[in-house]
Formats: sequence, structure tokens, C-alpha cells
Amino acid sequence: MKTLHSLPSLRINFITLGCAKNLIDTEKMLALLVEAGMALVGSDDQADVAIINTCGFIAMAREEARENINYALEQKRNGRIGHVVVTGCLAQYWGEKLADEFPGIDAVAGLAARENIAEIVKKTAQRVPVINHQPPPPLIYNERFNHQIFNDQIRLRITEPCWAYLRISEGCDSNCTFCTIPAIRGPFRSKPLGAIIAEAEELITDGAVELNLIAQETSSYGIDLGHDAQLAGLLRELNRIEGLRWLRILYTHPATVTDTQITAMAQCEKVVPYLDIPLQHINNRILKLMNRRIDRTRTELLLAKLRESIDGLSLRTTMLVGFPSETESEFAELLDFVREFRFEAMGCFKYSAEEHTPAARIKGQLSEEVKQERLERLMLAQQEIAFEHLDSLIDNRLDCLVISEAPPETITTMELEPDRKWFIARHSGQAPEIDSECYLSDDIDSVVEPGVIVSAKIIASSDYDLIGKIQKGVTNNAG
Repeated sequence: MKTLHSLPSLRINFITLGCAKNLIDTEKMLALLVEAGMALVGSDDQADVAIINTCGFIAMAREEARENINYALEQKRNGRIGHVVVTGCLAQYWGEKLADEFPGIDAVAGLAARENIAEIVKKTAQRVPVINHQPPPPLIYNERFNHQIFNDQIRLRITEPCWAYLRISEGCDSNCTFCTIPAIRGPFRSKPLGAIIAEAEELITDGAVELNLIAQETSSYGIDLGHDAQLAGLLRELNRIEGLRWLRILYTHPATVTDTQITAMAQCEKVVPYLDIPLQHINNRILKLMNRRIDRTRTELLLAKLRESIDGLSLRTTMLVGFPSETESEFAELLDFVREFRFEAMGCFKYSAEEHTPAARIKGQLSEEVKQERLERLMLAQQEIAFEHLDSLIDNRLDCLVISEAPPETITTMELEPDRKWFIARHSGQAPEIDSECYLSDDIDSVVEPGVIVSAKIIASSDYDLIGKIQKGVTNNAG
């Protein structure tokens, strides 16, 4: 048998699922694999090992993971893939249960095994594929993820070069009754301030001009560090970094957003007027059942303060419909609230009864039909609000970060003028991957590069996207 050191360069096919936290884990693992001398190949290429970084947060995410695992195992049976490694949140959450459900998986590596992914892949590649037509038992790496706060520096980024995610903490102590995150990613723990600053500077040096702060709950940053560096202090430190142009805050919790944080958001010129603040619901009884630690009155006071304190603020929220025992009148209260407050952007999920969570034991679980009907009603109401918001932006000038040149097929699909050069961009009220985009035109002979912030006049909208023209003489070098 070949030793670990004598193995030829392994060909790795990597699939990443789930949220931005998972994406950072993927980028770090890719860097570790390449550093170990392995070659990354596309999904259509033959591979020695396929790695699937899974999400396990809700039933829909688990189903997506199952589909990808089944496809990889089919490719393994067809000889296009040699071995299959499953990592990420679902690997952490289910461990051996995942291996039992999918005979043929070669290794299950939980979140705590991230730093050892190269060694795990090497060991996996040595396994004998089949013994008497029965797959050998998988390698299991499933240490609890309760104490580690990994350093995310030196990542092989797979986002566009001009923007990046920056993780500031890990885990969660909120204990919402519907949520599995504490069971998967462990208790809340902040990344040291110095490590965050070093990572931010590395990302800027690597070409990023926009950093998007992420965590399970960014607004709790620093409460466990025993000093004044909490989120407000972190924002002020990041605001000093040369070369950073936009700083965006995602994943805050309404119960932990403070006046000090709001003041810092308003005063730091690099913090864009955007806040992602998942509310989940507005009815007091449902909020209490969810253990959200906030009621409607405090929520409305907070939202009003945010609007008053931060000029031009775009607010994104997330709602959860069909929570156990949610009545029609309680859902109607949520629907009316969304119509009245008019969030610039909103996502919505159907409640999913998660194993071992308190909410799964609440009497009055609702049918899938009721949950789906409520989700559709809420999103139709938000669609009307979003389209009216887009209309209000027409004829305005917005600063936009140019992400990339628009591909020809996009220009054709959106019926844009074919004799102009088009760019995909985002204005400050659009977060990457979850919000809509801007399509900006410019003369073919002008020079506009990704990573530059331009002023654009908005001339139209198309579904959730905006269409605009870059204004001459007002392009800003984002470096």
C-alpha cells in the first residue's frame, strides 16, 4: 500500500452548501488542500475524492445535502469519483447517523475537523473501495465543536475578488427554541480583535474593498472577551483600515443591538447604511415561545431608532411562519406589521420541527399546507413592497460597487441594449448573494474595472434588479 507521502497529487471535487459561515469554512479547507499539494477539479471532471460541505440547519437544507450526497455516491458507483467525504454542519449534527443513512460514504468529518481536512482526505484516498460488494465502514471525525475558534486567515476565496465575508464569532447562546445552531456550532465565542483586524487587512491586500461581517449573531460580538472591544469598538477599528471602502453588518439579533452600536454604525463612514436583523415574528406570544428575548414594543422602538439614526438605511429581515400553535390572527398580525413597516428586503422560512429542539415538542404543530399558504401570502405582500421600493429609486443616483462584467447571456435574457458594455454591481443597500443586483451600462470605450465604486443613475427595474447608467466623471477608485 502507498504511504501518505508517496501518494500522487489527489484530484479534489469540492461542493459547498449553506450559508456564508459554511462558505468561509470551504475557502479555508480549499487553501489547506492546495497547500497539501492537491488539485481542485470541476464538478464534471473525474476526481479521486469528492468533498461535500453540508448545511444541516433546517429540513430543506438537509434535503439539499441528501441530494448532493446521493449524486456523489452515484458518481462513485460509476467510477467518476473515487471516494466521498461529507463535512460541515450536517456531518457535525448527525455524525454516525449520516454514515448509516448513506452506505458508501468514506469519511464523515465534523466542523471541529476542519483544520485536519488534508490529512483526512489523504487517509480516505487510501481506502479499498469495495470489499465483497459491501462498502467498508466510514472514517468518523466528530469531536464536539464547543471550544474552537478557528483562525480564518489564508483562505482560497471563491467569491468575486472585490468583496469577502469576515467572520467575527462562532456559535450561539441565544437558545431560540426552534434552532439547532447551538447543538451544531456550540456556544458563543468571539474571535479575538487582533485576529479579526489581521484577517481584514489580509482580505483588503487580496483585493477586497467590501467586507461583510458574519457570525451566528454579530451584535453579541465581544461580550465574552472582558473588554470594551464589542461590536461598536470593532466597527471603529475596522473603519480605520486603509483600502476598505464598504463594511456591512449581517446577522444581528434585535435583543442585542445597542444604542452604542447604532451610534458607531452612524458615525463610521465605511459602514454602509444597511442592517440585516432577523426578527422571526412580531406577535408577543409567538416571540415568547421562540425565546427571542424581545417583544413587539421593544422591536418597534429599536426599528424606529435605527431609521432615525442612520440616513438612508436599508433594513433586511427574516421571518418564520407556521411556528407551532401560530393562529391565523397571530399570522395576520405579522402580515400587517410587514405591510406597515415596509422592509427594503425580507426573507421568509417555513417552520421546520427540528429534532431535540423545544419547539418540536409544542402542541399544535401546523400542517405543511398551512405553513406554505402563509409563506406565500407573506412573500407576496413583501414583493409588492419591494417593487415599490425599487420604483422609488428610479431617477436617483446611487454609489455602486462594480462586481464583474455582465456575461452576454445575461444581457440577452434581460433584453439590455446589446451595443453597450454592461456591468453587474451592487449599491450599498444590496448585500451579496441574498439581495438583488444592479445592471449598469457604460460606453464600450470607457474603462470600468471590478472593485471600483461608481455613481450610477437608476433608469429602470427588472423584477428585483435595478438598471442604471454610469455617470461620467464620478467614478471612485476603490483602492
